[in-house]
Amino acid sequence: MANKPIPKKKPWQQERVAFGRRTVDNSSFYNSTKWRRTATAHKEMFPYCEECKKMNVIKSVEYTDHKVRIVDGGDPYDFNNLQSLCKHHHNSKSGKEAHGFKGDMG
Repeated sequence: MANKPIPKKKPWQQERVAFGRRTVDNSSFYNSTKWRRTATAHKEMFPYCEECKKMNVIKSVEYTDHKVRIVDGGDPYDFNNLQSLCKHHHNSKSGKEAHGFKGDMG
């Protein structure tokens, strides 16, 4: 079975995240030892989803998320730019960002 060809960006198209695909391969960053250690340390310090806590719900963290995306100028390792999120809130935030939303989750 052949792999599907990767669509090429046309000169007139804007840079953006295509539905289900990223235009930037950031796997080397997220697989780096430095990021994994930073994310683990953040989860240990903040073990509950920050969005769930706003609704008086205690839910374990699954993701260390950047409040301001790196591509938008957010510091990748600054704890002030990181937040602990459960799967639901992380996917919700990431989905909104993929469609151009930049703002508070709430």
